[in-house]
Amino acid sequence: MAAPSSTYLLRRDQVEGIRLGSQYLLWQLHLKHLLHPEIPIKDGMTIADIGAGTGIWALEVANQLPSSSVTAFDIAETHFPRPEFRPSNAKFSLLNSLQAVPSELIGQFDVVHLRMWAFAVRNDDPSPLIQNAAKMLKPGGYLQWEDARFESSIVKGDPATLFRQMMSQMGNAAKIKFQWLEELDQRVNRADANLEVVDFQKKLWLPHHIPLCMDTFLIALENSGAILDKLKQVEPSVPSTKEWMDALVTLQEDICKPEGSQLYWPPVTLLARKST
Repeated sequence: MAAPSSTYLLRRDQVEGIRLGSQYLLWQLHLKHLLHPEIPIKDGMTIADIGAGTGIWALEVANQLPSSSVTAFDIAETHFPRPEFRPSNAKFSLLNSLQAVPSELIGQFDVVHLRMWAFAVRNDDPSPLIQNAAKMLKPGGYLQWEDARFESSIVKGDPATLFRQMMSQMGNAAKIKFQWLEELDQRVNRADANLEVVDFQKKLWLPHHIPLCMDTFLIALENSGAILDKLKQVEPSVPSTKEWMDALVTLQEDICKPEGSQLYWPPVTLLARKST
């Protein structure tokens, strides 16, 4: 039996929508900007947010730049806001960004934004995603990317160590690897996408942002447990949903203790420009 084909391992429910909103807040606290400061702002900008989820980033950009046209793309519309909650210069559209780019989207955007694609990329190969994002850019346009370096996750305490091992078992069965995020700049430069990296950083969280990172991560881990029983049919070594949830409860309880466990991911950010 083949591994489940969905690129999104989390449930699409209200809790996941709230987690995405909290994760947006985490990134804003860390970055202090929506668009990278090196991206020149001009009237009539066209901006795409790929894998937009709730679209909160796109909505904020549209509100901040009222002369711009912002499109939020996602493979599912589950978390899209109702039309009455959208600025007039923001729209939402369905798109599978790992498949061929529709011709009407090629070369249309000044900025393409990617965030948190770590679990959607398979076989340690982000090149299809990079190439598709680049195709959507105008010459001279910018690719802005923020993601999670799960390969370098901070793991402290026995419950965290055990759970990290279970995560590795799940990742192996789902053909998910994270090494590419450690060298994202190199992967972008050699993706044959006419992109040149302008800025690449692995700036760590401020200490007081770590609890929010852990909270959003633990919710994601809880939501991802729903796929485990399907994966176990492919790879018997994968923990069952019950084993996963029991270990997660133990981890959550230990995190709440003084000097308790820690399990969270450090961030990575990149800005690249398409050649003219």
